[in-house]
Order: sequence, then structure tokens, then C-alpha cells
Amino acid sequence: MKVFAPLSLAMLLAGYARPQEAPPPPVEAELPPGARLIDPRADELVRQMSELLASTKSFALEAEEIYDEVPEHLPRTQLTNLRHVALRRPDRMVGDASGDALNRSFWYDGKTVSIHEKEQNTYASLPAPPTIDGTLDAIFDRTGMVIPLADFVFEDVYSRLMESVQRGVYLGIHRVGDVACHHLSFEQESIDWQLWIDAGEKPLPRKLVIAYKTEDEVPQYSVTMGKWNLNADVPDELFVFEPPEGAERVEFPSAQEPERSPEPERSAGRSRVAERVAAGMPPSSRRDFGERGRSESEGPGSPRH
Repeated sequence: MKVFAPLSLAMLLAGYARPQEAPPPPVEAELPPGARLIDPRADELVRQMSELLASTKSFALEAEEIYDEVPEHLPRTQLTNLRHVALRRPDRMVGDASGDALNRSFWYDGKTVSIHEKEQNTYASLPAPPTIDGTLDAIFDRTGMVIPLADFVFEDVYSRLMESVQRGVYLGIHRVGDVACHHLSFEQESIDWQLWIDAGEKPLPRKLVIAYKTEDEVPQYSVTMGKWNLNADVPDELFVFEPPEGAERVEFPSAQEPERSPEPERSAGRSRVAERVAAGMPPSSRRDFGERGRSESEGPGSPRH
């Protein structure tokens, strides 16, 4: 019986060297209504990051996500999850998430995608397209659910992140832990987000922060990708799911079902950010950044983003 465990992915991870400091950024002019103003340095760094990830045929990463729960009439609460992801392009991916909000693993072997809810010991499996990109899109279209850290595993990360950006600036060299990074900041209609890209030899994403400026109390979502391995040994068996003993099979939910509707009403005592994470929909998703091929009228925060 093969059951995925976070430790098997954590053992694949490694670190990278630190770079030299960069000069501070200039002050940008104010953005006119409807205009698009992106610092060429910020744009190029996101492109370089995207090209590196697309050209890497297999990798593993560990990430810690922290997000705000802002209950009505109660103090703000901060919750944390730990995620592990490994993939082999074009058709293998596996991941695990555990923490304050969820305890879940998933497998994709090129033909089938399976998700196991460890606390309930339930699982769902579904025939899947023959590529990672196609499978992630299919899961989103069917369920509204976004696989953890999906924005950084698509073939074209740049388009997924930058499509709806209105302003982007380069803020200089700042650190994520002990790693010097290029610090970038972007604005969209309903969110502001910041990205830290490793300033060393490999332009890897190290941290992402999203502020939901149209929501009450402006909750934030943050994920720090502290460990990467771009030469991960990922054998076929890592991506094969076998149900644990006693696990109950359930059906994949539909996006039309109330509990999976794209924009659920806020539950009592929970923020929308917390609801998305608990439902398996990390805020770093097309729901916020945009999805190529959709109508321009479907901006950030629309039901399909």
C-alpha cells in the first residue's frame, strides 16, 4: 500500500546561494485611470522566473502559507499550513497539505487525479487529461478547486500571474529568511500582491503575499517557498495513489454544488480568505490573478477567477 507522506517530499529539498545587493528603485509616477504601468525590471524578473520553472522538468518544493481569518465581532486570527509539492513534466504531480485548516494529499499520474482527505479518510478519483496544465484546468472547471501552489507549476507562469496587473514596481533587494531576493509589488483591481524572487543564480519564487483590498479588514494571504530542489528524483511510484485501509470513496464535488460555488457567502465567523483555503482553494489562484482565454470583463474577483 503506497500512501503519500509529507516526509517523502521534504527529503527531496535543497537550498541555493545568496547574491549581491541591487540599487534602490526610482519613484514611479501616479497611474492614470485605466492605464497599465509595469516597471520593465519587474516584468523581466517574472518572465525569467517563469522560464526557469517551465524549463525545469522535475522539481520539489516545501512552502508555508499563512493567512488571516477575520471573524465578525472577534479578533483577527492567523492560521498556517505546510505544503509539499513535487512534479515531473508533462504529466506527473503529487502534493500534501497539513496544518490549521486542512489535512489533504493529492496524486496525478498522467491518467487519473486522486485527492485524499486524511482526517475523514475519504478520497475521490477522476479521469484526467494527459498534462499537468490540462488537469489543473479540468479540476478547476469541474470543482472550483485549485491545487496548492498551482500558479507556480503551470507551463506559462508569467501569463497566469501578469494578465490582470495594472501596475508593477521593483522595490529592490530584500531578504526572505537568509535569501536575498528581488522584491516586486503589483496592483490589480481587487488585490495587491507582492513577489520575492531569488536574486541568486536561479530566479526562484521565494515568497508571495496577497492583500484583498476590497474585503472587510483587508485580509492577507502569504506563502513562503523556503525549500526547492530542481533536480528531484521523482520515480513513477511517487505519483501512484492506492487508497489507505478503510478509506471511503466519495464523488468529486461539482462547482454547481452550494459548498463549492465559486463565490460562497461568508460563513459565520470566517473570512472569505479562510473559506477558500479550507475548501482547497488557495487565494493564489486564477480567481485572483486571472485566467487566460476568459473574457476581459471577467476581472479579478469574478466568479471564474
